[in-house]
Amino acid sequence: MDEPPSKDLTIVEIVTGKRRMQLVRLSDGRDFVFSEEACVRAGLRAGLPVSEETLSALDAAEQRVQAHEAALRLLSHRSRSESEMRTRLTMRGIDPGVIEGEIERLRDSGLLDDEKFARAWVEDRKRLAPRGRRMLRYELLGRGIAPEAVDEVTADVDDGALALELARGRARRTKAEDYESFVTNVGGFLRRRGFSYDVVMSATKAAWEEAARDG
Repeated sequence: MDEPPSKDLTIVEIVTGKRRMQLVRLSDGRDFVFSEEACVRAGLRAGLPVSEETLSALDAAEQRVQAHEAALRLLSHRSRSESEMRTRLTMRGIDPGVIEGEIERLRDSGLLDDEKFARAWVEDRKRLAPRGRRMLRYELLGRGIAPEAVDEVTADVDDGALALELARGRARRTKAEDYESFVTNVGGFLRRRGFSYDVVMSATKAAWEEAARDG
């Protein structure tokens, strides 16, 4: 049976410090530092009797606050998948149960959405650094996106058209005197972008013929 709070163990004072952290001083001389949010949630105030269970609950509340603040900092840089967020919070030493609660909180608020993340990832790649469907799949799967969601968001990626567009752009910046040198330069570029051998060769040949025809 849990012991009732000791009448001799009370909060002597609560002092607010930097970064909205509060020093909680107990009547037995112990000091604890918690965030203002955790203290408010727990309803702490001077003169309040406390127990060890109260302190444990407050520590758990503090972990939830820290997890949420860490998650928001991560999301301030860029969107994240659930798997990425889980990994990054784990690296910060946050309790697994607290992490799962935070993942659910972010998901419910719309701040974590794997399908939205995957679609945005594909669109950003198209705009900033186009690459083949195979590489896009590899990147998304590596970030913990479910295979069926990956299939859906990459279904419209046209490797042939995209590779040809990239080959044309590369060709305009390439000074190759023969086809072999052209393939080494342009084809190598396309392979690094994740296109298959057949797509690379088809796009490279078409770009070479266009460049030769245009003089």
